[in-house]
Amino acid sequence: MYALAKKTLLVGSYLLSFAAIAFALPEKEKGPLVFVAPVQTTEIFDTLVYPARLIPKINATLLSETDGIVTQIQAPLGRTVRAHQAVLTITNTDPVYNYAPLRVLSPVSGVVSSVEVTEGSRVIRGQKLATITDPNQIRIDIEVTASDLGAIHTDMAGALRIASRVDSIPVTIRGISPFVDPATGTATAELELADKSSRKTDDPLLLPGVVGTVDFRAHDHRGIEIPEYAVIYRGQNPFVRIVENSKAHFLPVTLGVSRHGNIEITKGLDPGAVLLVRANTYVGDGESVTVQTSQNP
Repeated sequence: MYALAKKTLLVGSYLLSFAAIAFALPEKEKGPLVFVAPVQTTEIFDTLVYPARLIPKINATLLSETDGIVTQIQAPLGRTVRAHQAVLTITNTDPVYNYAPLRVLSPVSGVVSSVEVTEGSRVIRGQKLATITDPNQIRIDIEVTASDLGAIHTDMAGALRIASRVDSIPVTIRGISPFVDPATGTATAELELADKSSRKTDDPLLLPGVVGTVDFRAHDHRGIEIPEYAVIYRGQNPFVRIVENSKAHFLPVTLGVSRHGNIEITKGLDPGAVLLVRANTYVGDGESVTVQTSQNP
């Protein structure tokens, strides 16, 4: 009898403990937990990127005007020359005629960027002798794909980016070729520095021969972009979910271009709606939900 009473007391204490635990549990949430975000219009644009190469604006080639032998090179490789300064001398060795030595003059001011002959070399009329380049006057060439020609125009601003240089360099389009190369499907565009005063003669990263990239901002417009994971599909048809009066509703939408993890909605979603970004479980159309407000989605 005593053992039975003791057992009854133990069972009663357990029941009281379970009741206390049940009383302490929070109230069950009403519907799935969802994260939302307000739908707003934002500025949307595409970034067009092209390989770029720096080319000297002034690049004069010196050709021999006579047959003969190079007897002197007055301006060797790397020497700075002025316009009409002698670069080298050619002597015609024809034994029949006594020709005066011919001084080959630079047509422009710049730097001797290549020398194709040496003293004692025999040359013929029309042979390439040297090249004069002005490293302080450069242009930037890019090849624009035919599909992008409608978005690229003269005086369009862009940014030149070169490896090992942290900052970008503003550039503008000076001109675009009206012809597309059938072999490459591209047209050449010539760019120049937007701020010519930023060109430094001692800047080793802005010399002819350097390569980099140029990017442009194109197709600017205002629109609605949402995370790609906020789009759901029923078969092949895309939908988004919005929350109204604590209930989820499915809206059919038309998708635009995907950019960096976001996708543009061109039709079906209006600014001011509350977008259901994600949920902790499946949410059906018209189902009641609990909106999470304590942290960002």
